[in-house]
Amino acid sequence: MAADEVVAASRGDEALGENVISTEVLIIGFGFSAIPLLRELERDGIDHLVVSAGDGSIWDKLERHGRLDFDMVSSMHTSLYSFELAQRDTKDRYLPVAEYAAFIKKYLDRHSARLISDWVTAIENHAQHSIVRTQSGRTFRAKHVVVATAFRRIMNRLLNEFDYASARNQAIAITAMGDSVNLMISKLIPYGNRIILVTNGFMLLDKLSFYGGHSYTLDQFEYHNLRHLSSTVYRKTFLHGLDFVVLCERLFRFLSIDQLYFKHPLARRSIKIRFDPRWLLVPPSPLPNGIIAIKYWPIDAYHQLFDNESLKSSIGEGYLLNDIAFFLEQGLVELWPKRKTVIDRAQRTIEWNGKIVKCDHILDADYETPNLPPITGHRAGAPPRQYEYVYRNNFMGVIPKELHNVYFLGYTRPMTGGLNNIIEMQCLFTHKLIADPAFHREIHQNLEERIERYNRKYYYISTGQTDHLVSYGFYADDIARLMRINPRLSECRSIRDVMTYYLFPNAAYKYRQSGRYAVPGMKEMVRKVYDDHKGFSVIGNYVLNYALLQLTAYAVLALAWYHGQLPLISLPFLFLIVLWNPVTPFVAMNAFGLNSYLNLLLLAGLVLTAWSMNTLVPIASILAASAVTYLFRQLGWTRVMFNDLKNKRQPKYREFFARYCDAFREVFGRRAAAARPSALARDGEHSSATAAPAAGE
Repeated sequence: MAADEVVAASRGDEALGENVISTEVLIIGFGFSAIPLLRELERDGIDHLVVSAGDGSIWDKLERHGRLDFDMVSSMHTSLYSFELAQRDTKDRYLPVAEYAAFIKKYLDRHSARLISDWVTAIENHAQHSIVRTQSGRTFRAKHVVVATAFRRIMNRLLNEFDYASARNQAIAITAMGDSVNLMISKLIPYGNRIILVTNGFMLLDKLSFYGGHSYTLDQFEYHNLRHLSSTVYRKTFLHGLDFVVLCERLFRFLSIDQLYFKHPLARRSIKIRFDPRWLLVPPSPLPNGIIAIKYWPIDAYHQLFDNESLKSSIGEGYLLNDIAFFLEQGLVELWPKRKTVIDRAQRTIEWNGKIVKCDHILDADYETPNLPPITGHRAGAPPRQYEYVYRNNFMGVIPKELHNVYFLGYTRPMTGGLNNIIEMQCLFTHKLIADPAFHREIHQNLEERIERYNRKYYYISTGQTDHLVSYGFYADDIARLMRINPRLSECRSIRDVMTYYLFPNAAYKYRQSGRYAVPGMKEMVRKVYDDHKGFSVIGNYVLNYALLQLTAYAVLALAWYHGQLPLISLPFLFLIVLWNPVTPFVAMNAFGLNSYLNLLLLAGLVLTAWSMNTLVPIASILAASAVTYLFRQLGWTRVMFNDLKNKRQPKYREFFARYCDAFREVFGRRAAAARPSALARDGEHSSATAAPAAGE
């Protein structure tokens, strides 16, 4: 039914004494976050309407300002919904934002029949329904209200308005770091600008790598389900030896380690962990919520993909080199500590460690703030209460404990893998809450207990403004388990199935292979992705390498006790030292890509240990594995998973970067020249186009 027909068919609501448009489900906001839910509601024939208005999404604004000139920070597999992926080639790639915006528009056009263009001004939530009022005077009564109005951000305005054309050989200070800031840096570096990041530190991750001739996107390196086998092994390997880097930076400053956070310690973000005694009974997640991670094109992967005759056209499509680790290593970006830097915005100066820099620009970013309309809770016997959004008070970021039958979509963000993984799972979760009353009762009967249990498991660091950042694979798996649509280890019938269960990333499409929410073609896609990456053996060998190093160290302790070289009372203490030691994950990570050879060496050592029962054999095995790892690194045969500075120092990359900058200036120079006449015309036409988005967008 079209929107006008819905309005015409609206009936009176005597209780309100006014004309009311009634619907089972009312969705506020018409954008990326609503698409999977709309698809499921239409498939089930559930009555629903969408209310949305505004001056366009962030993608519309970027297009209007000619800024659809970059690519996504998440891979195609984690940026597109399952039902779209089923229609595409599964090859690893990152979409230019112009292609991504077209994907969103295609589905919004498909679902636009239910759209009513209006501005939501208030939501009144009652025990059994909600009343939603709009700017034009419309009133809606709905049993379920879904709010998907995105975020407000100053950074969105900067992305649209910053004058890159005049930024030439300038000093620019930026007081934050994130994917959007890194995008700005990638556009400023080729023009000789001095970039100073005033920062508390950050986490950097390569978004695509090559091993053995096969590409791997960042989201494919997370092997989330290994945490169910061993939380400790997951944490120690996922942090890829960072504990050892921190230890060496603090205690052994004379060492030379080719790792970003050793060479540039100001880049390392300090994380304070709050210990909870209840962890002794229920361990926390191996990876907490709230960590900000910046995803970038490493120069070696970019060089391999784009150093050809189509370099300029690739830049024109939006593939911009933003290797912030390379920029730091080459001295193109400086780091200043935020806590010690004095900023005078009136004089546009920054000062630290005796240095004063006069800046042409001092750019401040902000945190993501949910763009919610005013919401009040109405309960019998109590005065109306204004709702205040706190992320930790929402179960899975979807169900606010203070409201009834109100659901939030799109306010949970991934630290790494793309937003579609989270949004798609949230939409399926919300659909089941709406369509399945028994499931709704099950979740709500102990909602506050569920929220408390989730928060205790995932929040043990001080975050605050970034509480909504989660590990996409943990989050997707948690929702799938709530809905009972997760693959189970007991269902595995082959080694392939077991490897898929533990090593295959927990992308949303992994949970849509069968059952109520199955998408045709997903089983075949999972199989093909698995085969294209050799069963993710590069990860399996890495984790096995760490496990074998640990096992060999345990063998040393066991044999030393067996031969009377260690007292029994010391064994538990020494076993804990081996368990938490930072050296073995560092060794395993530095052999990444060639771990399989070390595994053969370590296995042979364990066999020889069992035969000889000689303590020196496992010691020699560990030393030999460490020596071979060092040799591999010196020869340049291995590539550390993230931030490999040794790899970035190769002369061919410095030469390529100079050519890249020439190509970038040519492409963006032509674009700027072509945009000048139309920009003058647009100034009057869209003078308010970059105002902060308002509720209902």
